[in-house]
Amino acid sequence: MTAIPQTDARYLRSPALTPTPEGARLEVIAWDRAVTPGPIPAIAGEERVLTWRVGLDGSLEGPDEGPPQTAIVTLRDAALADDESARELVAVDGAWRASVTNVEGMGEVWVERSGQRALVWRAFGVAAAPTLAAWGDGAWVAWHHDVREDDVRPDVAKWIALRFVDASFAVFEPTAVMAGRDRDREGEEQSFEFPSLVLGDDGALALFGRGSHNFWRQDLSAAGWTERVALSDGAWGSRGRRVAACRLGQRVVVARRDRRAVEVDVQDAPTGGPPALAPAEVEVSRRQRFSVPRRDARDPAARHGLHTYFGDLQQHSAHSDGVGSADEAHWRARHRYGDDFVALTDHESFLGKRTGPGEWAYLQQVVDRHHAPGRFVALHAYEWTAKMHPGPGHKCVYLPRAGMPLVSRDDVPEGPAITRAVRAMGALCAPHHIGWTGCDEAGHDEEAQPFWEIVSCHGCYETAGSALGMRGEHTDQLADVMLRKGHRFGFVGGSDSHGLLWHHGEARKRDPFRTGLTAVQASALERDAIFEALRARRCYATSGAKILLDVRVNGAPMGSALDTRAMRVEARAVGTTPVTSLELVTERGVVTRRDGDADELTVEATTDADFVYARVTQADGEMAWSSPVFGPRTIPRE
Repeated sequence: MTAIPQTDARYLRSPALTPTPEGARLEVIAWDRAVTPGPIPAIAGEERVLTWRVGLDGSLEGPDEGPPQTAIVTLRDAALADDESARELVAVDGAWRASVTNVEGMGEVWVERSGQRALVWRAFGVAAAPTLAAWGDGAWVAWHHDVREDDVRPDVAKWIALRFVDASFAVFEPTAVMAGRDRDREGEEQSFEFPSLVLGDDGALALFGRGSHNFWRQDLSAAGWTERVALSDGAWGSRGRRVAACRLGQRVVVARRDRRAVEVDVQDAPTGGPPALAPAEVEVSRRQRFSVPRRDARDPAARHGLHTYFGDLQQHSAHSDGVGSADEAHWRARHRYGDDFVALTDHESFLGKRTGPGEWAYLQQVVDRHHAPGRFVALHAYEWTAKMHPGPGHKCVYLPRAGMPLVSRDDVPEGPAITRAVRAMGALCAPHHIGWTGCDEAGHDEEAQPFWEIVSCHGCYETAGSALGMRGEHTDQLADVMLRKGHRFGFVGGSDSHGLLWHHGEARKRDPFRTGLTAVQASALERDAIFEALRARRCYATSGAKILLDVRVNGAPMGSALDTRAMRVEARAVGTTPVTSLELVTERGVVTRRDGDADELTVEATTDADFVYARVTQADGEMAWSSPVFGPRTIPRE
């Protein structure tokens, strides 16, 4: 194996291999890192393509350096008319072309050649990352999807599917069941996605793919499937998305971006003859019963001329240390869960990964492609990932539009500096899992950081002893502690899902994407309106259920700052299951509580307080927390 290491000055990504008469050509995108000076130190520098010649013995000669460019979005060569990020939804081999689409929750895979087109797979679920390999008069196509093979339900884990399309456009699948496929596997290593294919001379094939923390190879021949073989160490990290592989005679050269380097090795080509095939089920959707969850029409915000919108403000993909594509995060939020908005917050620098200009451009293109004002809001975001407590911890940064700079923890490692940069951009940020990595009290800024994430797959960080539990032991960093110290912020929730069942044992739910949600009371389903509601703290957190909650204090909405401590509170909760309690919380703790057993509960009370917020608990254990309403600032901040 040969490692091409990345350095602090030069980051490498996206290896691609092309066969040549002499061996193969290896191309890698290199980012020569730089920083723009000024109040917003942002990613800058040049990107270029580095090229090596790979000999038949696996030797590398090079690199030859291509001309500098501002940003290289992708090396995929399937040219499309729209944005470059959409190229990864298409694969081409000779005259054959494969593509995936996801429309209204229906994933589809199509293969076409010379004007003919065949549907390969259709199901309620998410399909992504197609690859294609021509064979004889037909072609193999592989992709990953999240539909279970046993009961055809859309699920969390993704797995690679494989089909063969012959010259008559009939669709077949291997008769052998893929060895080791386990959509219920727990632990850190889950899923099998982002396929690449290499064919042997006799019709056997090698399938390469990515798990959550490993790269894998698995062969298919007349004897069936082999067991998967790991290509990397499986330790937690941020790897590339796809293995590059191509034939070198009777060998296969393989390249992948692992945690610290692009690794290249040469392996045996697949042998054993062509696999047995049978007609494939194409219309999987005919056996499915799935619909997007419907929203409750009893929106208490409507009486104020507002609407309650729900979304997940934090999740991760294979662009950092999660699984799945950037597209999947948006399809899943909109068409699986019926959410109104979403933010994909991949780490910008973490565990071997850095986000350079090209990848940042790619992620912004994906967000704008999925953004549909009035129907679905896609937010530009990333996670600034600094040192754990007593360092500043982690913050998610939310940008109001595309084309804005990305500020890295490599350049701005301190909390006050990142909030200054965020404020200068007119952006927003929020700390999260504060009892684990810290709340960064010194870096809190009410303008740049008007809300904190208090619930996610890591637990609840409202107060010590929450029924939802919490990861970490820093109870002095929790929201109630900081509110009593005089800091002002609203509450939001986000799953922080990396696409792992039970989030490798940390999450309280099997489905990590429903472990935290944010609700906003906004005037319209538009980016500007969502930002205005978040900036005004007219937002609240839930543990994953779409609980409707409205709080008015002296007629003012949640998040408001009043000029009096005398507070007349009206709170109304509409639950997804019976609401068992609705509490009002101040610096003195719970001051009012009403119990119930219906799906609606209201409280009206008066209190004298520095702040007050509502806490909802349902019969199924789901919870919600309104952003506080604040009285005059009487507590000196430390």
